[in-house]
Amino acid sequence: MTAPISAEVPSGARPSTRRRMPLTSIVIVIVVTCIVAAGTWYMGSQQGWDVIGQGGINRQLLPKVGDVAPDLVALNGEGEPVFLSEFRGQPVWLNFWGSWCPPCRAEMPEMQVAYEQLAPQGLVLLAVSLDEPIEVAVEYAELNGATYTVVGDPQREGSAAYPIFNFPTHILIDRNGIVQDIVLAELNAEQFVKHAQVILESRNGS
Repeated sequence: MTAPISAEVPSGARPSTRRRMPLTSIVIVIVVTCIVAAGTWYMGSQQGWDVIGQGGINRQLLPKVGDVAPDLVALNGEGEPVFLSEFRGQPVWLNFWGSWCPPCRAEMPEMQVAYEQLAPQGLVLLAVSLDEPIEVAVEYAELNGATYTVVGDPQREGSAAYPIFNFPTHILIDRNGIVQDIVLAELNAEQFVKHAQVILESRNGS
């Protein structure tokens, strides 16, 4: 005959007193978490996080290395048009940026250092601000000591041939107007100088 199973609690053990969280509390936690996540996403999108780092998409849509760089028109601080084609015959570093973009702000001092070294070699640095008033971009650049050419295209009308989703985007164009390099990342001064060699070493007719 099988011995009856004891229902006694083993010595030293205590019945569990843990209570399950009520369903309403779980729902509240989930809702609060979603609200916080949504708020973080919104604030990030206001700072440009949603258009930073989309390099794969950007590279597919941009002009390709070896292509003739499409013309571009933007406005300077005085509201006057500046055309990319004006600089044909000179190596052009085309930079797409925005003062609202954290990586763009971080690399600006590095870009200025590199520009001071490269300008005597004939490099033109054309920084095109997007998605913000031109006055804001120019003022920010001036406050940060930028001496290269800063222009703006808030509505992306004059730069439609350059669909930019990654900030910053750098496009290096040689003296013949041919795209020689595309960089979809923040750079330091040393990297700027290194990448610039591909267009500084080009010659008209080469």
